[in-house]
Amino acid sequence: WNKAAQASGGVMRSTDRIGAGPYARLAETPRRKAGALSYANTKNLPEAEIHRRAAQLIQDRFVHADAVMRCFGPAILCRSGGDPSDFGDVNFPELNTQSKFLVLADTSTPQQVSRFVEKFWGLEKPEIIISVTGSALDFELHPILQRAFDKGLTAAASAANAWVITGGTDTGVMKLVASSLSSSGVSMPILGFSPFGAINEREKLERVYGGASTMVSTKATKDGAPLNAHHTHFLLVDSGKHGVKAWGTEINLRVAFESFYLERKSVPMVLLVVQGGPGTLATVLETAKKGSPIVVVADSGGAATAIKQYIEGDGEGSLSNWTSPHGKVEDLAVKFGTEKPLGQLREIRKCNEESGGKLITLFQVNNDGVLEATEDMSNVLLQAIVRLWVAGGGDSAGRITPPDRPGTPSSLAQPALALRESNASLSSQSMASPESSALGTAADPLQHAQRQRRMRAIQLAVKWNRPLVVEAIFKEQHNPKGEFTKSHQLALQYALELRRYDVIRLLMGYQGFSLQFVNLCKLYLVPNDGFLDSDEKLQK
Repeated sequence: WNKAAQASGGVMRSTDRIGAGPYARLAETPRRKAGALSYANTKNLPEAEIHRRAAQLIQDRFVHADAVMRCFGPAILCRSGGDPSDFGDVNFPELNTQSKFLVLADTSTPQQVSRFVEKFWGLEKPEIIISVTGSALDFELHPILQRAFDKGLTAAASAANAWVITGGTDTGVMKLVASSLSSSGVSMPILGFSPFGAINEREKLERVYGGASTMVSTKATKDGAPLNAHHTHFLLVDSGKHGVKAWGTEINLRVAFESFYLERKSVPMVLLVVQGGPGTLATVLETAKKGSPIVVVADSGGAATAIKQYIEGDGEGSLSNWTSPHGKVEDLAVKFGTEKPLGQLREIRKCNEESGGKLITLFQVNNDGVLEATEDMSNVLLQAIVRLWVAGGGDSAGRITPPDRPGTPSSLAQPALALRESNASLSSQSMASPESSALGTAADPLQHAQRQRRMRAIQLAVKWNRPLVVEAIFKEQHNPKGEFTKSHQLALQYALELRRYDVIRLLMGYQGFSLQFVNLCKLYLVPNDGFLDSDEKLQK
């Protein structure tokens, strides 16, 4: 009972932090109630009644916290000096766009930020997070690579309920990615984590408190940069520093936010690396240590090309010159040849080798100016996630955790950890269905977790309508006769619900294909064009 009472009050503990806003104590009411309902007050109650009260208390706690965040979200947070958080809309008249923004302290917790984004802004929990890192300086990609990048990134982000997270400013890779997604006309959340002290015209965002402000395009300097008008939401991290000293102060909160969704909400994340300098290597290394998939646009220059050369070559001696599409030569051996970048490249390469080469995926153009991979960027991003799920040794969020890596669970602890996260993930994902229990619980927890990961990979591939990826996953499965298994049955159910006809045709080709186990009730509940919910048409 004490543990239940403690858990019910442990969701938001912001009142002890600098980042707590004036209304943070509204969220503490059920916590004080939990203290009053102590063990002494319940020791004479039946065990079933104690469990009921504990469950009710925890439920009330979450409902209360959600209601407070929906109504008073910005007031739960504050700025670095304790002032109320600035929030509202920012208008960009030059492109006739409007975005949401929030100024928050760098001491805010990822739990607080997650609740604000989902409850106050109303963003739906993502099925995948595409985190973009790279150069803050403007650059251009190879024309063929640029077209493939634009088309593939848009297809990947729109196929699933994805969030795209960048640095938010109107420079470099942030500008490139946001412009690519915006030009497609597809609506999706593009979140920008930016240092508030390095934003041009930031004074226009102060003391707005739910109102609207207007910002115009300005020139980026070492002391600041404008916000990119194509982002839909901005999380402006206030550290109390301004100008050049503010750069990088948002990184810790951004990493914690992404890690929170990866580890606590089991949302898969893929890191997309485009160009970049020595600082980009630190982000790539941290992602590699977590075991999350990394897609490197290898021919974009900078850190991306250096990673490609290093992991494909013989280490330090493999770094060479790179020529941009406009003929500019970049000496990567000089730029990344010092002790710190080389040490980071060595660790990145080691992480990739420990994963069997599955951690880093290269997206590049060959010497003839043709994409080496026949698939587009969307397939590359999907396969980067899927092959970690299908391969052994990962967990439910698609991370690879070698037992000999410092700071990761031991080989004995990994099966239980993977099983626990896998079960939590499936229960929280909208794509999961009750039929997933048909897979059975294996005697070996690791085997069971691998089956669960395989089903999540199949579901994601079906959602993206990638029959070739679905087929590749089934080939990895031990099924020499190519028979129609329980995994095929669940894939068929999901494909029917989403009307993925190419996937359905693929499944119909397997030996023993059958509609016997299709759940017609679930199909009946899926919104459709009037066939299954019309008695007259159904009878015909």
